[in-house]
Amino acid sequence: MNWPFTPAEREQIRSEFPLLSRVYLNYASVGPLPVRARRKLDSINDTFQRLDKNFDPETDSAAARCRAACARLVGGDMEGVGLFPNTSAGLNWALSHLNLRSGDAVLVSDQEFPAIRYACWHLRHVGVSTITVAVPPFGGLTPDELETHLSRHPEVKVVATSWVSFRSGYRCDLEALANVSHRHGAHLIVDAMQGVGTRPLEALAWNVDIVCAGVQKWLCCPVGMGFAWCTNSLREARPSPWGGWMSVDWNAEYSDLLGPPRPMNRGPRTAEVGTANFQGVRAMAECTEWIADLGLDRIERHGALLLDVLAQGLDEDRFEWLSDRDSARRSSIVCLRPRQGDAGEMRRFLASRGLVTGVREGALRVSPHFPTERSEIEQLVHSLHEFV
Repeated sequence: MNWPFTPAEREQIRSEFPLLSRVYLNYASVGPLPVRARRKLDSINDTFQRLDKNFDPETDSAAARCRAACARLVGGDMEGVGLFPNTSAGLNWALSHLNLRSGDAVLVSDQEFPAIRYACWHLRHVGVSTITVAVPPFGGLTPDELETHLSRHPEVKVVATSWVSFRSGYRCDLEALANVSHRHGAHLIVDAMQGVGTRPLEALAWNVDIVCAGVQKWLCCPVGMGFAWCTNSLREARPSPWGGWMSVDWNAEYSDLLGPPRPMNRGPRTAEVGTANFQGVRAMAECTEWIADLGLDRIERHGALLLDVLAQGLDEDRFEWLSDRDSARRSSIVCLRPRQGDAGEMRRFLASRGLVTGVREGALRVSPHFPTERSEIEQLVHSLHEFV
């Protein structure tokens, strides 16, 4: 196997997580905080205790760094990125920005994470319905299925989907979904939280309209931070439904606040309506830049090789591999189920052996990432065979 990171790079990566005392294979739930982010948090907290210097300019520059790094991570442009506290806030902004009207509809799958489904269901108070499409439990929305349903439902103006399924790890073909959506006059909104940071996403090249994501999982950022990216055509087409005093560019100068109105930013940046999360913004800048600099192609390759080690070592007479194996559809999430026994019991057994995994909808969810070592996957395989 041709691993993408050199031994020196592996040592540097692991040094960012000195407190990981267990084999951590649960990045689909939350990622550990690297040392570089912890240092930034300590620095800003020290500043708040002392209050002996002006911290506004650094926060503004950190926010700009976040936007630039997030643009790299999703294959968009920096001007289209706005910072949000979580995925749900970005999804709500996106649905509001598209100015849906009574009689319109949004299409989602029945396997979507609640962040998408509840944001869409909430629109019923303005007469916007949600059309729910049944997909296989360990599959996802396909272009052919979307074509069929959009042909039947011309009222659909938005298709909302996860890039990667939280339940199964199924990775949708976003470019194909975007093409089908646009052919039927609908926009594509993507929840990218379970994929961003694990592999390249090319939102501009794939003609995706809006991408939303929290950053506490695969990007290893503090909880309570996220972003949204919006294509330029939508930024130009209509004003943002949100606005506030921080929706304009003050150039880090807050000594003259009573002048004439400044021009509003466009797109998701307009939704940055008030004072930022100073701590979160600085830590997020450190993490997102680091992961973008490491290279998403290399991170994807490392993750694929880890899952190859798992697949080659697993006795499938004793375990059922539930996730899609096709390289075009698989992600960094794999779901397993013992052919005899319970996934919850298996997770507790693994925890007793020092391995952290997750359980979702009756299946063991394994989600390694670039800090994970091959030896840790081999330890997982050994412990799984101990269980059954």
